[in-house]
Amino acid sequence: MLTRQELSDWLDRLTPVDNRYVDTFGAAYDADIRQLEAVLRPLWGHLPAAAGAHLDFKDDPVIQRFYTLVQARQLPPVDKSRRQIVVETAAVSYFLGFYGKQLAADLGPTDMTYLTDWLNTMNDVPVPAGNWHFFIILLNVALRKQHFPYSADRLTDSLAKIDSFYVGKGWYTDGPTQQSDYYLAFAFHFYGLLYAQLVDDAHATTFIQRAQAFAADFIDWFDAQGRAIPFGRSLTYRFAPVGFWSQFYLSGTYAGTAFTPSMIKGLIDRSAKYWKQRPITVTNGETGPLSVGYGYQNYLLSEDYNAPGSPMWAFKLFGVLQLPADDPYWQLPAAPYPETEQPRRSNQAAGGMQFVLDPHAAHHVFLASRQFPVSSKLYHGQEKYGKFAYSSYFGFNLSRDTQGIEQFAVDNALALGIAGQDQFASRLTITASKMFAEYAVSVWHTASAQVVSYLVPLTTNLHVRIHEVTTDDTLDTYEGGFPLLRWNPKRMTPVITDHHTIVANQAGVSVIEDLLTKRQPTAVNQGPNTNIMDPEKNVVPALHAILKPGRHVLACAVLGDPTTGCTVDINTHLLVTATGYTLIRNGLEINMPFWQA
Repeated sequence: MLTRQELSDWLDRLTPVDNRYVDTFGAAYDADIRQLEAVLRPLWGHLPAAAGAHLDFKDDPVIQRFYTLVQARQLPPVDKSRRQIVVETAAVSYFLGFYGKQLAADLGPTDMTYLTDWLNTMNDVPVPAGNWHFFIILLNVALRKQHFPYSADRLTDSLAKIDSFYVGKGWYTDGPTQQSDYYLAFAFHFYGLLYAQLVDDAHATTFIQRAQAFAADFIDWFDAQGRAIPFGRSLTYRFAPVGFWSQFYLSGTYAGTAFTPSMIKGLIDRSAKYWKQRPITVTNGETGPLSVGYGYQNYLLSEDYNAPGSPMWAFKLFGVLQLPADDPYWQLPAAPYPETEQPRRSNQAAGGMQFVLDPHAAHHVFLASRQFPVSSKLYHGQEKYGKFAYSSYFGFNLSRDTQGIEQFAVDNALALGIAGQDQFASRLTITASKMFAEYAVSVWHTASAQVVSYLVPLTTNLHVRIHEVTTDDTLDTYEGGFPLLRWNPKRMTPVITDHHTIVANQAGVSVIEDLLTKRQPTAVNQGPNTNIMDPEKNVVPALHAILKPGRHVLACAVLGDPTTGCTVDINTHLLVTATGYTLIRNGLEINMPFWQA
């Protein structure tokens, strides 16, 4: 159980002493905005920490840096070309809305007028359709709460826009896209719960109800060790999604749900403990600013909007520090992850996610059948959204180059390329999808093929994939399983038979087995710094085939288990019938008719 002091000390260790490091690499927005980001994002942790410790805000160097910007009249001007500034105002809106009296007392009337006038200039800037509308909502709510001028029209319009992105059962899409990722947690619901603590109206009630519905699904994204399943963009914000659980508790939204205060504290504590022992600072030590990356410093994972100060979005976790040391929260036991006695299926159709959650599983896995990025500007969109399976333990790989299968992130993907070219593509844009009770279907294409993929979760560790591939070209194809970490091909050897590849070491076991005996088992070595969880080399068990022009059916069983020395139990059979597929395993029979659009 983490004490308040331990959590506060960790925040201090992650906070940069100054902002000189911000100029070490670039981003899609101007240098002065990157400096502003590095000043404002730490406030998500330091404001509640100072308030909970009953400190004078002026005695916190992080808060004082913000005061200095205001007093020196150095807040940067905003226009549409510089609207990243709108994003950074969220921390200022949080300050004004929750701690407005102390802010006003510290700055005085003249500085407050300058600050609130600057905030109001954001109302003149159009924002992209998506979670950005919450920035407009929060700044206007905060201004109104403290009796400063605000834009009622922009507030009303942005609230309507947020409602238009809601698809039910606690889920949003991030604007007119097919992305429903961690922005649901650390943006939509996080800000919705801030709103509910500032305003008592119908919108607040709605945001609370939506967060309650989402929490019932979101808990599945975390495993018993405190790890979240990494997928989607902005993973460099690392533990920012845990900020949802902080506000879920602070707002009292858990009341009337199955979540107890001890359960929520357990989710927060386990995540914090997990990340505390990861090498996620610039120095890979216990102190220093957070690095860009995920499990370690890795610029390959970054987005174009990731600057050196960006990872401090993660400080949203520290919201619970607003509770003083004598608050009952800090005496609560941290309840263990709520296990079930029997395997539990969780179909989260809005996100295209299928889970089978086994008791005491060593990781969580979901199969993905719906999401994809619309914008071509997103780096590594295939890897972040297009994998067939995502794991809280194995993570996923990133492609390093355009030539050769060993440079391509083939893990949990079907890699297709024109034979002889040695260049590959995998699932990205999904043109149709549907989730059934026991499986899901997605329809996608590359330049050379049309593919219908069936994904069938059987256990946490085991799933089946079926692909109908239609092509006019001769294709070179590889299909990969989970990436096995810490693999050294000079000292380790895969087990390859006529129908499967098994790779195993101290990091666990990964298996892929051909169910139709049409492909050649192999193992694809992947280089250092390709896996987002671990910087060492890894290996992907794979199936290889050359496909002639025409229609082909490919099928495999895929197993990934973090447990060392585990028994490999595939025992899965597939029948292709005149009307579809029948999957048989341990007496279980799943029938899947051929997909019809």
